[in-house]
Amino acid sequence: MTSPLVHAQMVEPTVAQPTTGEIIVTARRREERLQDVPIAISAIGQEALESRGYDSVTDVQQTVPNLTFTPGQGGNSGGIAPFIRGVGENDFIITADPAVGLYIDGVYVARTFGATTELLGIDRIEVLRGPQGSLFGKNTIGGAINVVSSIPGNYTRLSGDVRYGSYNTVRVRANVETPISDTLAFGVSGLSEFGEGWQKIPSGDNLGNKNVIAGRAILHYDNADLDAVLSVDGLRRRQNSAPHSLLAFNDQAFFAVLQNVFLEPCCTVPDRIDRTDSTPELNRDDTDAFNAGLTLSYGLGDATLKSISGYRWVSAEFGRDGDASASINYAGDFHDEEAEQFSQEFQLTTPLFNDRGNLLVGGYFFRENTRDDTRLIVADGLLAALQSAPQELLDLFGFAPEALPFLDFNVDFENRQKTTNYAAFANFTYDVTDALTVEAGGRYTYEKKRFSQNSVRIASGLPLIPGVVPYTLEENWDAFSPRLSVGYDITPDVLAYASWSRGFRSGGFNGRPTSAAEVGSYDPEFLTAYEVGLKSVIGPVVLNVAVFRNEYEDQQLLVNENNLNVAFENAGKSRIQGLELELAAKVTPRFQVSGSLGLLDAKYLEFESFVNGVLTDLTDRELKNAPDITGSLSLAYVLPMTDRLDARLRADVSYRTEAFVDIENSPLRSPDHAVLNISGEFDLPWRGTALRLGVDNVTDKQVIIAGFDGTASFGFLEGYYSDPRRFSATLSFDLMP
Repeated sequence: MTSPLVHAQMVEPTVAQPTTGEIIVTARRREERLQDVPIAISAIGQEALESRGYDSVTDVQQTVPNLTFTPGQGGNSGGIAPFIRGVGENDFIITADPAVGLYIDGVYVARTFGATTELLGIDRIEVLRGPQGSLFGKNTIGGAINVVSSIPGNYTRLSGDVRYGSYNTVRVRANVETPISDTLAFGVSGLSEFGEGWQKIPSGDNLGNKNVIAGRAILHYDNADLDAVLSVDGLRRRQNSAPHSLLAFNDQAFFAVLQNVFLEPCCTVPDRIDRTDSTPELNRDDTDAFNAGLTLSYGLGDATLKSISGYRWVSAEFGRDGDASASINYAGDFHDEEAEQFSQEFQLTTPLFNDRGNLLVGGYFFRENTRDDTRLIVADGLLAALQSAPQELLDLFGFAPEALPFLDFNVDFENRQKTTNYAAFANFTYDVTDALTVEAGGRYTYEKKRFSQNSVRIASGLPLIPGVVPYTLEENWDAFSPRLSVGYDITPDVLAYASWSRGFRSGGFNGRPTSAAEVGSYDPEFLTAYEVGLKSVIGPVVLNVAVFRNEYEDQQLLVNENNLNVAFENAGKSRIQGLELELAAKVTPRFQVSGSLGLLDAKYLEFESFVNGVLTDLTDRELKNAPDITGSLSLAYVLPMTDRLDARLRADVSYRTEAFVDIENSPLRSPDHAVLNISGEFDLPWRGTALRLGVDNVTDKQVIIAGFDGTASFGFLEGYYSDPRRFSATLSFDLMP
């Protein structure tokens, strides 16, 4: 499950350094050049992260082909949802598992709303595209993203920066690494960020503001036989809700009519996306998290035994106010979430057949306990208004007195889930000749989930589903995830490869049932992937190409029927195919060009679901968050200022075509758009110091990146937008021998 380890610096992200190509990874648990590994990998080193001014894990979508992040929804600004090659999941509910695995220092992160996604003491970010079911394992059907911390070694280093930017945002970061003895080293990192948000509200602080403190400490012990890394980190976030905009309101929808007749009229659509209003009790985004990891590597002659232990705890409270009004609670929700997980992995790696072969075997255990208390708000106060309304008005709508308690649409959900996962895996590589290598691997997974729910209408006190709730469900699933690959070195610097793999995402339960028929589970989904690729270093040019085809079976889809019944279904099969290209070239000693291109052709082969009670063929829809084209281009130039001081100038542009943000292919869609960032970093006369001036999103292009279409019944259309233009000035220092 642990990730490829990149041990070298890299000027540009996605491919090896043009001058040498020497990016060393252990994707197959032995040290190899990145260019020699038959897997589509993008590795973004610390130098590239700093040069581009990346703030968060999500920023890497600007350079990695066929990678898209959607923001946390429900008001949560910390959660992330990656999609790789059109495969992903953006529902944060505890009954839904991600389709792209996020790992921090090799430990799987089940709930990303508590992950420290702000870049803090980071050595690199790795993106593996395509199913990684044999070695990574749990819920990596679309790929894996691993964030790797900087590990202290045998030298002292002090680095950090202070940044001031748009919306009075101040960020301070520091990282200290130092040896304590010949075998022991210590490192500590800290981050603090505060600032105003870009979406103004009259009733308080802006939405999208910053108020986060995070820290990490690492202890590294290394002697001849034992290497041990102990890390602990924590996060405290106290922010307002993520920015969200009411885009349209239809006051003729059923619930909107009830609101307007029995309560105050709703709602007013703001004339600008940087203006809205919010109910104070919903306008919160608070998170506390604590994480610990211990990695032990012990040499047993030619073999190595590795243990990876991980513990993660997170508590989060966040909400959203969908009606854009501080005086009316018409549409909104508030979530109180807590998750605790523990994982343990063992690996044994040994060479075979006079070092021509390499065998890895291992076992994995994962347990997670989660709690989700959600308050759903729809026309708050409606029941009291109905009960005091004249009978003739109730007769006009056909409401009998005994039916009134069931017109209370404010609901408290109490969800609990326990997940237990066991897995055994093996991977074998063999050099048939000096040029030809074959690989075979597989993973057997057994997973059990126990889910319980109690849902009660708040004002009436009645159960949401009479005679059904509270209830408890338990299911288990197992699967085998194999992988085969072959690689051939056409020349020492040109590798051709082909692979076949099968990924698996575990089943789950519908966490939002509104009728007895919707109470139940859905099955696992499977993805079979075929890939051929070419990795090459030709003089100063690095060029990597991958062509792939994914065949999705029993696809899990979050289907929204008339905005009332939102449930996961095994609703479809799909075919996703495409091409990826990554390029880095050192044109002159001072001028470098890099770029990427991702082409995606995704379509449903089978998709049937109930619409208005009728089973309907929906294969003409398009997959969500699957743009046909993603691309990037970066130009970097080093300009000498004096004999000792340089200026590093760069321009980065990313582009993606239109993509739908939901299964329904509603009017909510992200249009074709390009984002341009420019920056200049100037060495200062004092050792190791520099000043970086940057502008992100130069053209101030804001586009929809997520949302909810509730026009059919609730009457509102809600969207989440990308960030506006931002200016920043960063003073940094890096002191090391």
